[in-house]
Amino acid sequence: MRWAVFDVDGTLFPPSSMEKTFILLMLRKGALPSRNIFYYFLAGIYRTFSAGPAEGFKSNKYYLMNLPVRPIHQAALHLINQSIWPAISKTGKDRISLYRKKHYKILIMSGSPDFLTYPLCRYLNPDYTIAADLAVRQSCFTGKLKGLHPYGKRKTLLLQRLKDELAIDFEQSVVFANHHADYDHMTLFGEAVAVNPTPRLEAMAHIRHWPVEKWEEEMVRDSGNFGSQLKNK
Repeated sequence: MRWAVFDVDGTLFPPSSMEKTFILLMLRKGALPSRNIFYYFLAGIYRTFSAGPAEGFKSNKYYLMNLPVRPIHQAALHLINQSIWPAISKTGKDRISLYRKKHYKILIMSGSPDFLTYPLCRYLNPDYTIAADLAVRQSCFTGKLKGLHPYGKRKTLLLQRLKDELAIDFEQSVVFANHHADYDHMTLFGEAVAVNPTPRLEAMAHIRHWPVEKWEEEMVRDSGNFGSQLKNK
């Protein structure tokens, strides 16, 4: 079966990462407890020294530790509706439609948290979604992940695990991604496209003779009272 696999952060969502946008808004609105910020940076620094800079903050979700799930989900949905979805690249949306018309299955893969990725996918309507699933205990986030974080070589592992379940014919499938950390899983596919690539990925793409494309963002609307929703819960 042919699949078209799309990265979100920096690819379909050119401005940045959804999670970074979410965190910055929370900080701007004062919606994060200071102890969470402390543990987030403490864990990030420790992981940076123990596992390298790429791992320092990617799978670190301590900014959410002990926060109730429901208001986070509501605030994330507001952010998706008001800011993220309007900024999704029109080229990206058109490309999804094109491959759907060609009878490819659509897979969205993002390292952003599930509470951001799944609401976005209500708009994109993929056949399968891979996101960073967060652990929850007693209706609150623990600050940890369930399972593998979809980043770097773990994306390769996740796709290989799904190969039989989704009947993925990698040689006949296509992948779109933007970061050099995506290079490993991009090599699985018969066709790979570097979208808004980092300089390292662009250099790798030229060596592999992969197309390089620039997908522009749509106009972003203000996220409104997103932070105040959190504080009033």
